[in-house]
Amino acid sequence: MGSNDDDQGDGDDRSDELARIMRRMADGDEAAVVTMIERYQAPLAAAVHRAARQRRARIDRDDVDSLVIDVCFELKKVAGHWSPAGGALPWVWARHRVANVVDRFIGPWAEPLDDARLARLEDRPVEGAEPVADGTMLDALDRVVPDLASARLLAEGLDRAAISMRDRELMLEYQYEKHSGNRAPAATVGSVFGIREVTVRQAAGRARRKLLSLAASDEYFAPLADLPLLA
Repeated sequence: MGSNDDDQGDGDDRSDELARIMRRMADGDEAAVVTMIERYQAPLAAAVHRAARQRRARIDRDDVDSLVIDVCFELKKVAGHWSPAGGALPWVWARHRVANVVDRFIGPWAEPLDDARLARLEDRPVEGAEPVADGTMLDALDRVVPDLASARLLAEGLDRAAISMRDRELMLEYQYEKHSGNRAPAATVGSVFGIREVTVRQAAGRARRKLLSLAASDEYFAPLADLPLLA
């Protein structure tokens, strides 16, 4: 079936090649870093751009090329712990290390807080600096569920509609890129996750339709239809 072909991304041969490169890196082969850069420059650069956008930072092309090299050396440090059986591409699996490379380049940054959230934080006992919130948009949703009623409803809706974890993640990533002004959100998300643009659009559309159907059929979930995420 066509949909199964989409889910396979670039195919088994490319997956085997990536696994071989990671094994070489785990064995200390520095030439494998060069191979990684040559073969996977585009998705690595997309991962760097995504981390930069999360920090509202702009990085020019030459700097991105340099950061991709740094990311590959970071991947080399942890290559022995990565397994293709986990299903995540190395730069997605090690996204915190990608973010750390970007952070070192752009320096300190802060995300603006709205007044209500700031008030909640001020009421909270401070035991030390809170770490930067990296990860996927699905991780971000999980973090805000305790504070936002709309996030709680969305999380419940994703469960009730039986939307797969993969489709949830792709929908949230796609919508984040779209609402951030990215004119090619499917291309960006596809590059980061190593899948085709059409697969990203199909997954995002499938999840959106299920949520809207739930909102139309269950009064409790009706407010989901008003979320910008589903517009």
